[in-house]
Amino acid sequence: MSGINWPQLAGALLGGGAAGALITAVVSIYRARPQPVGRRIDVVPVFRPSGNAEQLEAVIALTHTGKTVTFKNLFLAEVQVVNKGNHDLDELKFGVTLGDGDRCVFVEATPPDRHHNVSLGGPVTPDAPQHEIDFVLKPFNRRDSYLFKLYLVIPEGRRKPQDIVLGSASPIRFVSMLTAAEIFEGARSPLVVFRLGPIQLRIPL
Repeated sequence: MSGINWPQLAGALLGGGAAGALITAVVSIYRARPQPVGRRIDVVPVFRPSGNAEQLEAVIALTHTGKTVTFKNLFLAEVQVVNKGNHDLDELKFGVTLGDGDRCVFVEATPPDRHHNVSLGGPVTPDAPQHEIDFVLKPFNRRDSYLFKLYLVIPEGRRKPQDIVLGSASPIRFVSMLTAAEIFEGARSPLVVFRLGPIQLRIPL
């Protein structure tokens, strides 16, 4: 074994079919990994009580298909999902799970254009609020972005909805994107700028 020229052998292997097989294996592993799907969730209050018993109490009335239902609070959760992977998907099935006691009373979906479609797993209405909402997006190609507005109500005594969780049985993984508040704070933060030749680094303080 001591007489083997290892550098020469390695060069021969890499120069032959071994290199191609190795590259093919690496590419296959890369392409087979769970596809990243960006997700952004912003929640803003539309209506909520002041919490002061001495002030005037009010409720909000929602009317849908001729039926009117009243609630003591209402929040708007804006959910965006973006295909950040390297695969075009014929469809994506995923679900939204709300916090304990939180309910969705209405959903507005905004697909990228008329060639994209969103369907719900079941009705979501003020008189039939849901704790879990399932979506099917067709198609979900690379860089496709879908936007959803979830109208939420929460139990009395809480000031805001609990965390909203996204999940899917598809071979994907959700990755966080900056919320509107985080983007705004980043824009306000002072920056330190470093220059390394043609590269510029901007680091918030």
